[in-house]
Amino acid sequence: MYKLAKPLFIHCQSPMHVGSGSDLGLVDMPIQRESHTGFPKIEASSLKGAIRENFEGKATEEKDWLDIQLAFGYDKDGLPKVKDKDGKEISFEDKHFKDSKDRDYSGALAFSDARLLLFPVKSFKGIFAYVTCPQVLTRFKNDLKICGDSDEKVSELNKAIKLANIENSVADKEYLCTQQGNDQLQVILEEYAFDVSQKENTVSIASELSQYLEIHLMEKLIILPDTVFSDFVKLFTEVITRNKINNTTGTVAKGALFTEEYLPAESVLYSLVFSNSIFTADEKRKGSFTKDEKESEEQKVQNYFAEKIAAKNGYMQIGGNSTLGKGIVKTKF
Repeated sequence: MYKLAKPLFIHCQSPMHVGSGSDLGLVDMPIQRESHTGFPKIEASSLKGAIRENFEGKATEEKDWLDIQLAFGYDKDGLPKVKDKDGKEISFEDKHFKDSKDRDYSGALAFSDARLLLFPVKSFKGIFAYVTCPQVLTRFKNDLKICGDSDEKVSELNKAIKLANIENSVADKEYLCTQQGNDQLQVILEEYAFDVSQKENTVSIASELSQYLEIHLMEKLIILPDTVFSDFVKLFTEVITRNKINNTTGTVAKGALFTEEYLPAESVLYSLVFSNSIFTADEKRKGSFTKDEKESEEQKVQNYFAEKIAAKNGYMQIGGNSTLGKGIVKTKF
């Protein structure tokens, strides 16, 4: 069992396509979704691979590469050449993992599937709104309980999420609602109108998430019924038709017309990042993660992840079509 857990938030800066392969439905290349809810997600393996690739792109020294192998697990692909004690250039594997038993270990970092927390929808006022629902918030609160009380900010966030009487509510009526009569409020999302109210709990959730994620939610957060939220995340993702032009004829190449689904920009997801001690009994092989009087191994692993994920202000790329500028996200850990 992993010893520490903390949420990693993913805020899409451009549309993101983390694909599930081809499909027989209306969309040729759909995004990954939960089978029981149909909500968009990122598989843990896809997320872990993207983060590892991001860390490898920042590696400049031999120590950086060794830390990646210990934190994520052994993978010989892409390892650089290094020098032995005599200055001769050898493979990284021959220097650090020559014995097969040295390669047989699990990574000290683990990831859960990234689940959808906030979904952007076009709004009559304020350009767009962030929508969520009681089911999503309940699951989010339960996931935060896994993190325990080891992080004060995460603990405060968990306490701020109070789920009583939040159905059909908004965080800020001035920006998102139109007045209907004396007390009734109405919000217009896409071509649909919903009767809502402003609740203290919703304001608290929006305020705490705004501070934690550094996103302005007070003017934009709306909590919809579960079924309505489900419809929005299934029907209002971006579907783009793509093709390839034949250079000779100047027309679409045969069989090159296809549709591709994207999770829209501004979507917010979260994953739990689990940290453990290095999986080896050989203290000499734990490198920079060897425990000391100040920090345990698992704390060093978590701090290592926090430091690396924060580099370049937390920006990285996840999913396909990176050459088209897709999948640019801002992370918060």
